[in-house]
Amino acid sequence: MKIIIAGAGEVGQHLARILADDRHEVTVIDVDTQNLKQLSSHLDILTIQGSALTISVLNEAGVAQCDLFIAVAHFPEMNIASAVIAKQLGAPHTIARVRDPELLLEKNVELYRRMGIDSLIYPQALAAQEIATFVERAATRESFDFADGLLSLFVLKVEETAAVVGKYMQEIISSQEELQKYRVIAIKRGFSTIIPKGDDICQPDDILYVVSNRQGVNRMLETFEKKDLAVSQVMILGGSRTGRATAKILQKQFDVKLIEIDPEKARRLSQQLEDTLVINGDGRSMDLLVEEGIQDTDVFIATTNNAETNILSCYLAKRVGVKRAIAEVENVDYIGLATDMGIDTLINKKTIAANSIHKFTMSSSADISSTRHLTQCDAQIWEIVVHENVKITKSPLMEMKNFPKDAVIGGVVRGKNAFIPSGSTQIVAGDKVLVFALPSAVNEVKYFFEK
Repeated sequence: MKIIIAGAGEVGQHLARILADDRHEVTVIDVDTQNLKQLSSHLDILTIQGSALTISVLNEAGVAQCDLFIAVAHFPEMNIASAVIAKQLGAPHTIARVRDPELLLEKNVELYRRMGIDSLIYPQALAAQEIATFVERAATRESFDFADGLLSLFVLKVEETAAVVGKYMQEIISSQEELQKYRVIAIKRGFSTIIPKGDDICQPDDILYVVSNRQGVNRMLETFEKKDLAVSQVMILGGSRTGRATAKILQKQFDVKLIEIDPEKARRLSQQLEDTLVINGDGRSMDLLVEEGIQDTDVFIATTNNAETNILSCYLAKRVGVKRAIAEVENVDYIGLATDMGIDTLINKKTIAANSIHKFTMSSSADISSTRHLTQCDAQIWEIVVHENVKITKSPLMEMKNFPKDAVIGGVVRGKNAFIPSGSTQIVAGDKVLVFALPSAVNEVKYFFEK
C-alpha cells in the first residue's frame, strides 16, 4: 500500500517503522526537519518537509494516488483539517488522531465521516480501556482477547520461587489435554524474544506469552502460580487525559482515588468525575500517598505526563505492598527498566494508537481481522480468517515446509470451538487462527495465508 503519514512525532515515527517493516510505500510529512532526518536515516521511506495543510505539499506526497492518509500530528485541529483536505484531493481512506473524547460519540463520528474523515483515533481513550481490562484481570500482567473472547493471550512473569523454574516446557504442560487448552507461545528473556520448544527451560524473571481458551484459563493460572486478585481500591496518579478517562471507566466498579498536583485541574476533575475522590496534592510524596491509604490500595495506576514519575511512583507503590502497579510509559527505552523494577503492566499510547491504525493497512489478500504489537516485546499478534486453497490448508502443520521459525500458530477457532493446535492439526478454510510473529517472519507468514 501507498501510505502517507502527516506528523513525525512519537506516534508518526512508530507507525512509520511498523509500516516500513511491513514493506508498505511510506511517505512522512512534517515541518520538523530533524524528525524527518532521523526517520529517513533509519528507514526506507520518503520524507517531505512542509505542512500537511498545504495543498502543494500533499500533491508532492502523491495524495491522489495513496491508499491511506493518516494524520497524527501534535495538534488535533491540524489532523482534522489535513485529513479533510486529503480526502478532497483524492485520498480514498483518511484517519485523524484527536484529543477530545466527545468526538467519539456516534453522532460526531458520523458528522466527521460526512466531512471526509473515515476514522477517528483517540489514544487516551484506547489506553484507558486497556488499563480497565488489566485491572479487571489483575492475576496477569496483561491480557488480550481474540475471536470474541474464545481465545486470549496472557502475559505472565515467572517469579524466582515458582515451581516451574528450572523445568522443561514439555514438563510444565505435559498432558495432551492441557496442551489443547493453553500453551506458552513466546518467552521474553532479557532483550531477546524466544519461540519456545519442549526442551527450553523456564527461568526466573521470564515473561511468558500464553494463549488459552476459556477452559484452560484457571489451570494456566494454577500452573504458573498466579492468583486472581480481588480488586476494590484503586488509586490513580495524574489527572492527564488518560488518567481522567481511566477514572471515568473504573469509578463504575471500584472505589477510585485520583491525585492531581494542579489545583485548578483537580477542581475541574472533581466536577467531571462524580464517583471518584479527587485529591489535590503531590503524588510523588510518600507521606501523601500513605495519608491517602496507598497501603490499602489494590491497584496503583500512574498516568502523569512524566514517564520517570510514573515509573518511580509505581516502584514505591510496590515497595509498600500494592499488589498491582500500572505505569504509562511513552519512552520505549524505559520499558525494560520499568519491567526490571517489578512494575506489573506498562501502557504505551503510541503503541496502542499504532495497533488501532495498523489494521487499516492489512493486505486484502490475507483476511487479517485484528492485529496488535506488544509493548514489552518486538512482536505482532494477528487474528487471521483462513480462506479456501491458501497454502496453510495444504497439509498438517508438522508437514508445513518453510513456515518461519520466528512465528507460531498459537490458537485456532473452528466454529464455536477454540483449541491450541498440535503438529498434526490440519488448518481448514473458515478457521480463525492466532499467529504470533517476530518482525523477521512477518512477510513469510503472510505468504501462507494470502489468496
